[in-house]
Amino acid sequence: MGKQIKRICYVNPGINVKRPISFLMNKLKNKRYTVTILTPKKKYEIKRENTRYYDDFKGINLLTYPIWTKSSGFIWPIPINLDFFRKCWKVLRENDIIHIWTAFYPNTLITCLLKLLFFKKKTLILTMDTFPAYSFKVSAILDILFKLYFKTIGKIAFFAANYITIYGKSFLKYAKKVGIPKRKIRITPTGIESTPKTSDKNIRVLFNINSNEKIVLYVGLHNKRKGIDLIIKTANILKSENIKFVLVGDGPARLNSIKKASKMGLHKKVLFTGNRFDVYNFYNQADVFFLPSRGEGLAGVLMEAMIYQVPIVTSNIPGTRDLVNHLENGLLCETENYRCYAESIKRILQDDKLSNRFKINGLNKMRTKFLWENNIKKYELLYL
Repeated sequence: MGKQIKRICYVNPGINVKRPISFLMNKLKNKRYTVTILTPKKKYEIKRENTRYYDDFKGINLLTYPIWTKSSGFIWPIPINLDFFRKCWKVLRENDIIHIWTAFYPNTLITCLLKLLFFKKKTLILTMDTFPAYSFKVSAILDILFKLYFKTIGKIAFFAANYITIYGKSFLKYAKKVGIPKRKIRITPTGIESTPKTSDKNIRVLFNINSNEKIVLYVGLHNKRKGIDLIIKTANILKSENIKFVLVGDGPARLNSIKKASKMGLHKKVLFTGNRFDVYNFYNQADVFFLPSRGEGLAGVLMEAMIYQVPIVTSNIPGTRDLVNHLENGLLCETENYRCYAESIKRILQDDKLSNRFKINGLNKMRTKFLWENNIKKYELLYL
């Protein structure tokens, strides 16, 4: 007799499906799992399909519910009616395993509370990809609120979870600081696909980038936490160099960043492309990947850069330190030190030997430690 089919539901915190959830769902649906996702939607969305380049719901039970959030769509979405509670009850009743992300969102915390009160025998796994106010600073007020949350109602999630996963060793001390019992902690890194896509478009032609200009690439959300302001400051230092900063993505800070870059005379040095489905075309033609983030989980864009063999300059913070070793497969700078970022970018662009070493070592690190085909086994062990 074959193994019993397991029913697993992922509870996604925000409007955009988290990259690890997307990969896990689409890997497991081809195995002996029935996969469901419970995720918010905006009022005006009739369907929730292909909202980002890695969203794929084919073969997956998709459950959505209406929410309220700020117009930017990037702040905590709040369920606006009983539809969420009905569907949350449904997934708790009908699934063997419930896997939730980031317990400080209303929907994920409510799921934990319902499990604790009514579904104690169900297996609930909580993944904490960051620890705001601990692994990175948010703001003076929000840091206080996050610390109060973790010491009070946030403990509901820790009590409800059978296991609590973190992405790497660099987060271990923060997990203990917020009060997660050591016996529940499991280190389960995310992963990346092993084969990069080949280019089907020339971004230099599309965006009128000169053939002799070096491309410094950023891919991701445009907000303060990701360091968009630091990219502008770094570009300003390097404005006399033959470098084009290419920023792929969107977010609440995008329009202000465009205005700021223009005021600083950087409109020809910094290119804002908006969201793109063909990010592989950008990776394939980039000379340096730049992520000056103030707070990360295990950044998928850094993994992508290494798979595409793009040398990395990034911040020395939890999460990035699990992926990038200074002088081995990239260069690390302290978070606010944009002068270090500028010097590091120049160093890579001027030193082919160093650049090639980062390319080779980065690719090897991904292939040996961060491929999904290997790391997914650690998640499946939790699902037994």
